[in-house]
Amino acid sequence: MLKIKDLCVNYGGIEAVRDISFEVPEGRIVTLIGANGAG
Repeated sequence: MLKIKDLCVNYGGIEAVRDISFEVPEGRIVTLIGANGAG
């Protein structure tokens, strides 16, 4: 199992992700998709 708690990501002072928490059960595949052009 993968557990993420309160993840924050900043790029050059721009807040891209704020306080995301989630769990991924073993054997599952999960993606995080942003708006078009988000990278």
